[in-house]
Amino acid sequence: MAQLPPPPPRTQFNAPLSAGDIAPDCALKSLGGDIVDLRGDGVAGHPMVVLFCPRFTAPVLAALDGFRARLEGFAASHARLFAVTLEPAAAALEQVLPFPVLLDRSGDTFRDFNANHRDQPTVVMLRPNHHVLAILKDAPEAQAQQSLALLERLAAERQTMLMAPHPPVLIVPDVLSRTDCERLVNVYRTRGNVFVEPRHGDDGMATDYKMRIPEYGRGDRIDHWLIEADMNNLIETRLRRRLFPEIRRAFQYQITRRERMRIGCYEGMRGGELHGHRDDSEAIVAYRRFAMSVNLNTEAFEGGELRFPEFGDQRYRPDTGAAIVFSCSLLHEAMHVTAGTRYVLLAFLFGDR
Repeated sequence: MAQLPPPPPRTQFNAPLSAGDIAPDCALKSLGGDIVDLRGDGVAGHPMVVLFCPRFTAPVLAALDGFRARLEGFAASHARLFAVTLEPAAAALEQVLPFPVLLDRSGDTFRDFNANHRDQPTVVMLRPNHHVLAILKDAPEAQAQQSLALLERLAAERQTMLMAPHPPVLIVPDVLSRTDCERLVNVYRTRGNVFVEPRHGDDGMATDYKMRIPEYGRGDRIDHWLIEADMNNLIETRLRRRLFPEIRRAFQYQITRRERMRIGCYEGMRGGELHGHRDDSEAIVAYRRFAMSVNLNTEAFEGGELRFPEFGDQRYRPDTGAAIVFSCSLLHEAMHVTAGTRYVLLAFLFGDR
């Protein structure tokens, strides 16, 4: 086990806001003088479309016209629209916009949301959990239509349904980008071809390595331990910005330590005994609190779902780049991969209590 390493260099960790990140807090004065908080109960839980209008230039006006023309579509998607401007209130009032306008006189919100400061509009789209879905900076006249298309995709992920009893799991989309996932799969394929004997704990290896994981006699899994700094720094940045705050919000638990991260590879016949296991049942790993899995190539394999048999027979198959997090005390099972090869980033997380 290991304590979390120091954060990556400041310039890397504080990189501009991008898709997958948790959006910063935003509480600004509206044209009516009241403070509007984008995390407030009245708007939280809805997708949000935030149009950043530095000045009311021709490109900004073109973007605003697109949104005016499509208000019914945005209402049907249950999205909340806001404009944020650097202009004084008087200039914003002249636009007579049909959605709230927030005043960012200092420019801090523009910087925090990675928005253009000059004459071009920026659209920042937020998922209902306040994670960034997309940042649109090009083609102002098409931004409204692009936003609606993304909202339609988001709606398809949020179908209304009655739920049966289910395990207390957390799924967070876009923790890793597709590019991140492709890099990790390439690392598995090209690095760390030294095999070590199966065992627990760190072993002083200086470079990436691989280990067969024969739990309950299964023969389809080989893990790749991530030792080298480049990928560790990348993953640390993503988890600190996109996942750990959500674990704290969902489970009231602060992650401060973890075991060494690994990439699991599942391929071929499973073999062995077919049943689940718990990740903290042995005394040597009783400190574990949460397990995390991130599928790196969901589209490239069949089977391989997670199930939690104590709660039912639901199967969990998160999209590429999405993290599923659950308590290490839950009985769970990685199902047999029936076609293709499953690559998955794995970590065991814990804290100081």
